[in-house]
Amino acid sequence: MIVQVVSAFVAILAFSTVIQVPKKYLVYCGLIGAAGWLVYLLNADSKGIVMANFLAALVIALISHVFARIFKAPVTVFLIPGILVIVPGAGMYRTVYQIFLGEQQKAMNSLLQTIEIAGMIALAVFIMDSVFDMIRNKKWKKIKAE
Repeated sequence: MIVQVVSAFVAILAFSTVIQVPKKYLVYCGLIGAAGWLVYLLNADSKGIVMANFLAALVIALISHVFARIFKAPVTVFLIPGILVIVPGAGMYRTVYQIFLGEQQKAMNSLLQTIEIAGMIALAVFIMDSVFDMIRNKKWKKIKAE
């Protein structure tokens, strides 16, 4: 597990470099990816991979929002690289592979699981964005009232 988490950190660090994340944020992006992968690994066996992806995406989005406020940077600087570790690219590969093999049922199962994972990631990001938006609006209303 430690090797996988460290590998996720290095992979996200490299990906962040490729997409030209500012150098001062590279380590933080790697930490977000590693944290997301750790949450995924801790939950995949007990809760299933769809729920594990949801929980990992929640953690990734939460840390991304926190880092964005701490470093006064856009959330996407941290969210896009961090979320890469749980994007279901292998699921799409398996779907297409099964189609080429003529295994329609296996292809449909793989596609359904991939869509579920992608939907859970989107839902988790939306939930965390909404939470931080509500917090921001509550603070704004409090400041206006004073």
